[in-house]
Amino acid sequence: MTKDDRVIPILEALWLAKKALECMPQLPKNMKPSHIRVLHVIYKKYSENGSVRVSDVSTVMQITKPSITKLINELVDIGTVKKTVAANDKRIVQVELSPFGRECVQKYVLDYHAKLADYFSELDQEKYFSMIETIEFVYQSMKTIAKKS
Repeated sequence: MTKDDRVIPILEALWLAKKALECMPQLPKNMKPSHIRVLHVIYKKYSENGSVRVSDVSTVMQITKPSITKLINELVDIGTVKKTVAANDKRIVQVELSPFGRECVQKYVLDYHAKLADYFSELDQEKYFSMIETIEFVYQSMKTIAKKS
């Protein structure tokens, strides 16, 4: 097997994975998949701690604070997130889901993940972990090559 014979099937599988993401439910107007990820992080962190700071979301998602702030401001405009400044420290901005934000998490995360889990349960555990490990390896490899270019 040549090197090219190994690369092409991996790139084709990545293309197919991207196509699989296109099968996700249609989001509300002006909402992007990255918004749903932010909403889910806010939901999880709020469930754990009872409050969420913008910096918490930034840390969990490994995205810069200015980028998260932009996404959160977009979510405020859409009506899914409420922002407040902490009373004891004006530098701390806290976020929480609005009722519409909770509806979005329920429909586009919790309900959808439950449906997927039924299908994914057919995949044996060894293949499941192998797939995740392989995707992470491919991502890190491509990221390294991109930095060198």
